[in-house]
Amino acid sequence: AWSPSNETQLATVNNRTYDYKICIWNIDTSDCRELEGHQDDIHSIAYSPDGITLVSASKDRTCRLWNVANGTQLRVFTGSARFTCVEFSPSDGTSFASVGEDN
Repeated sequence: AWSPSNETQLATVNNRTYDYKICIWNIDTSDCRELEGHQDDIHSIAYSPDGITLVSASKDRTCRLWNVANGTQLRVFTGSARFTCVEFSPSDGTSFASVGEDN
């Protein structure tokens, strides 16, 4: 996911390494800030419209909010099933919608 507020910032996940981390890349310097907290595959990530916050959805049945600037985890939302997709509201930037495998 590309940051909407910083054209040199890219957030990625690599579930192949089984470390369940998000990497916030500075594409100019190739530096990576790792966001750690998920316990299983991360299926979706999205920036808030202002680029300050990132939300992630995981197979570990959590969605997590992150402060992009310092990498801290702001909040954990636990569901009853695996989360598969997440996206911020484009209108207010403070709420997000998630999709999971529950009924």
